[in-house]
Amino acid sequence: MKRGSYMLGLKKLFPDKMDLNKLIFRIGEVSKMLNVSTRQLRYWEKKGYIESIRDEKGSSRVFNMENFTRVSLIKYYLDKGFTLVRANEITQTNMSNMAYLRRFVMYAFQDIEMIENQPAINLGYFDDEKTSILYGFIDKNDEVKYRVIKNKEEDR
Repeated sequence: MKRGSYMLGLKKLFPDKMDLNKLIFRIGEVSKMLNVSTRQLRYWEKKGYIESIRDEKGSSRVFNMENFTRVSLIKYYLDKGFTLVRANEITQTNMSNMAYLRRFVMYAFQDIEMIENQPAINLGYFDDEKTSILYGFIDKNDEVKYRVIKNKEEDR
């Protein structure tokens, strides 16, 4: 199986210490992106379900990535028919899962490489001896597949 660099330096675009909470969204942007009125967002903030921060001028409400995710999840559960209180409870539970998922992806992702003329995500070593690498890819039917490949660098 042929391995090769697909995108040079891709790892550098996703540094280990990337702080997604440095992404800031204004209340109007959140409203448009998630189809939630600014009035609803202010109400949710008043109830303590979400938390905004003030921009540098101290005037506009802005949201970090964590609260953007909260708004997104609350909206999702409201659209599924849950009450606001229940949507918030479920969101609280899922926020720790989302943080774990983000942390896992941050540490698992190594690179994107070509395997048999198809992009594959290098998810790191599969074994403690570091002789095999786990790859994930999406096949032509949009199904996620995994493959373990012997580490070619071990042969050198």
